[in-house]
Amino acid sequence: MIKRLISAVIGVPLIVFLVFIGGPYFVGAVMLIALLASIELGKILQRMGINDMQSFLYTGALLFPLLLSFEPSWLPHFFVFFVFSGVMISLSRYPESDYLDLSANFMSLLYIAFGFAHFILLRQMEQGMLLVGFAFSVIWMTDIGAFFIGTYLGKRPLFKEASPNKTIEGAIGGLACGILGGILFCVTVSNSKVGPIDNMSFLIVLTPFLSIAGQLGDLFESALKRRAKVKDASQLIPGHGGILDRFDSALWIIPLLYHALQTRISIFS
Repeated sequence: MIKRLISAVIGVPLIVFLVFIGGPYFVGAVMLIALLASIELGKILQRMGINDMQSFLYTGALLFPLLLSFEPSWLPHFFVFFVFSGVMISLSRYPESDYLDLSANFMSLLYIAFGFAHFILLRQMEQGMLLVGFAFSVIWMTDIGAFFIGTYLGKRPLFKEASPNKTIEGAIGGLACGILGGILFCVTVSNSKVGPIDNMSFLIVLTPFLSIAGQLGDLFESALKRRAKVKDASQLIPGHGGILDRFDSALWIIPLLYHALQTRISIFS
């Protein structure tokens, strides 16, 4: 618990600072985090008996966030290029690498490279700093609520096959705290010199769905680790595990928030 608290005391202010300054520092941090997450996921794939295409995964983790920071409209073109690249890499390694390996690596690319690229897309939106802050408020409050409620009140398992320690009570506590965190962030910002925050009512309505998505992201990563028979993605962050262990919820919440906002803008603009 002490290691967990120390890592949080160091990590949370660092994330807040990077989100605040944005620009190349934020992009560089996202690229580094995406690369480390790809390395962790590659090792998980290996333990599952899947041949990880390292050059494919690592290049995607670096280039997707970098290119999208310059021009988001490049996304579909760049993805098509990567599809052909992945197929060629897979064919060059046949029969050691088969269709299952190729499919797993494509899913890993979507999971990591696309997921972290959305951090930059969200940050580049109008009031992007506040939107990323809102997302992390929901993420952190959901994690805190699920951890403490699950630890002290949890009795009924939520999804024993994927994560034996997660409980229904913890999930409900996480949802309640996530909603509270989102509301408090919106109200606090709107009553400060920074506010008001745009689309506040929409964000509040969206909050429970984001909290649920974050918990699904946590379960998804837990299922991967369970299949690979590992407790943590790595030991990079003392008390917390690896990058994937800390950003598993964010990889689901931030893309959902970005596309929900874009859909609203498209419909009502």
